[in-house]
Amino acid sequence: MLEVLVDLPMVLPPTVAGFALLMAFGRAGLVGRSLGALGITLPFTTAGVVVAQVFMALPFFIGPARAGIAGVDRRFVEAAATLRASDTRTFFRVILPLAMPSILAGATMSCARALGEFGATITFAGNLPGTTQTMPLAVYLALQSDLDAAVVLSVLLLVMSFGLLLGLRSAPRGWLWAPSRSVPSWSWSARAARGRRWSFASSPASCVPFAV
Repeated sequence: MLEVLVDLPMVLPPTVAGFALLMAFGRAGLVGRSLGALGITLPFTTAGVVVAQVFMALPFFIGPARAGIAGVDRRFVEAAATLRASDTRTFFRVILPLAMPSILAGATMSCARALGEFGATITFAGNLPGTTQTMPLAVYLALQSDLDAAVVLSVLLLVMSFGLLLGLRSAPRGWLWAPSRSVPSWSWSARAARGRRWSFASSPASCVPFAV
């Protein structure tokens, strides 16, 4: 159920998503009333633009990030556990670096998606020049009065989107993190209850402790 809710903005019409945000964070909304009591207003503000774009772009980040974390070789995690690393340390020192290429890929795709967001933004935050107007909204407005400005903004958006995707596609494999094909040759020895010393092999086939 949670995965469905996370992926819902990918298939939901943007205007419907914006209307749902308006119903939730508006002055009479479920969350909006609590925020209003604290003096916080989201609809038709710059913060509302951020909320709308994050809401629409978040699935494009969560999908690759989730796949990258799930694809981490469990042998590295098990080796860290045998070295008595805590779950937090294992996540930040082992899992996160190995999944970083997928996380950055998801961040790039979500930025590209947020860059072109239109429907949810104009429904939830409006089109107020200097406050909530984004580049896609500016293109829409310029089409009605200044065609040259619309062309310039469209070309700029095209170049920015193309640059993001080109940078992602042209990045060399393993440019950020290039783990070896085998478990690192970590060595750790400790006196076990039976007085034995345990060590770890670096071969993938022997990623288990053995008594020496």
